[in-house]
Amino acid sequence: MATGEAAAAPSETFDIKMLKTDMEEIKVAFLKALTEEAFKKSPVPKDVAALIKEKFQAEYPPADNKATSGVYHCVAGTNFACSVTAETGCSAYWSCNGVHMLLYKSKDSPFGAL
Repeated sequence: MATGEAAAAPSETFDIKMLKTDMEEIKVAFLKALTEEAFKKSPVPKDVAALIKEKFQAEYPPADNKATSGVYHCVAGTNFACSVTAETGCSAYWSCNGVHMLLYKSKDSPFGAL
């Protein structure tokens, strides 16, 4: 290396593994890009989940722009359990660098508040 040259910064690597999904490939590709963007901004799972939910929802909003038509939810962490009902074609479970994430779309209950 010549005098005065800066060493190249190590490239960030993101080990993104799609574990289970029923989404179309174009949505999966967008989700992987969002995951990389989120981890570049913050390694904190709640921040990652918030960014992914916000940007995915903006890209794929409800057709009639009503929450009752379904909204996306995102969970991220190193250890969590959940039981959810999701719309067909609107869920993904994946990991990146040891953090697992779940994104799904659900509608409000047609039965109202119980």
